[in-house]
Amino acid sequence: MITQANRYTKLAALTGRADCLDSSYHAAFYLLSYDPEVYKIATRYVDHDGIRFTGLKRATRDFDERSRQVIDIAHNLFSWTSKCKTTPFDISRLGFPYMEQVCNAFYIAVGEVEVVIQKDRDGQAKMELDTSQYQQTKRVYRQFEQLQATVAAELEQDEGAEVDSEVMER
Repeated sequence: MITQANRYTKLAALTGRADCLDSSYHAAFYLLSYDPEVYKIATRYVDHDGIRFTGLKRATRDFDERSRQVIDIAHNLFSWTSKCKTTPFDISRLGFPYMEQVCNAFYIAVGEVEVVIQKDRDGQAKMELDTSQYQQTKRVYRQFEQLQATVAAELEQDEGAEVDSEVMER
């Protein structure tokens, strides 16, 4: 059985530089590897020059709307200057599992989540998402929020003390 992990790995290998792809490739391949039919067509449009989305979109124009929207999003994450017809409203209507795949791809594209392919006990390729960078970003953000709250409370306390001392002087 060919899994998403196998399909993802094969798409990356078609570039001839699977070990040094940037996050835009990883996000696009994550989305293009989910559906076996999309993957099958995508393999014809991936090579050492990149991903030829114009041809891929033309070849999949008879696919269902959700698949075409996911391809459109993959294109935009790969080439951020590309026009994306899929709106946030459309994404909210993708449903499971497509909406989850798209949201994961957002984090992959920005470098907050990394796709990790490992072999399971049976030797099958297994895909996991490493969220350690995202978790670190959340921790830093929370620490920053706590620092802001502490500073605001100290400023409030200092201002209150100044007002009290002015009242006492009168």
